[in-house]
Amino acid sequence: MALFDAISDFALSLPGAYMTEQWMGSHVFKISDDKMFCVLRPGKPNILIKLGSLESRALLIEAGVAEIHTHMKRGSWADLLVDRLEKDDILTRVEESYALVRFRLTKARQAALPPYPE
Repeated sequence: MALFDAISDFALSLPGAYMTEQWMGSHVFKISDDKMFCVLRPGKPNILIKLGSLESRALLIEAGVAEIHTHMKRGSWADLLVDRLEKDDILTRVEESYALVRFRLTKARQAALPPYPE
């Protein structure tokens, strides 16, 4: 549970991030107008994040540290298997997911958020 809390605290520390609870208790981390970047499911050994490409997802799956999420098979979303990764690697990937989602927002939505280094 400590890792779950560390991931939650880190995700909420990112500029403009907030959490909603949906999908049977999942903690869904979002920015701007409900754009999600990370999903934690209490009691589950994985974390859903957005990756930069399908190739990145394929490499993580091949390495045995990620799976294709049941409901998000298309796109570059993946379930990271947190018990197979170091905490720092998980937090780095959460921040990368945040950055990918943030920088795909319109300029107006980005400007409405607290500053974040590019």
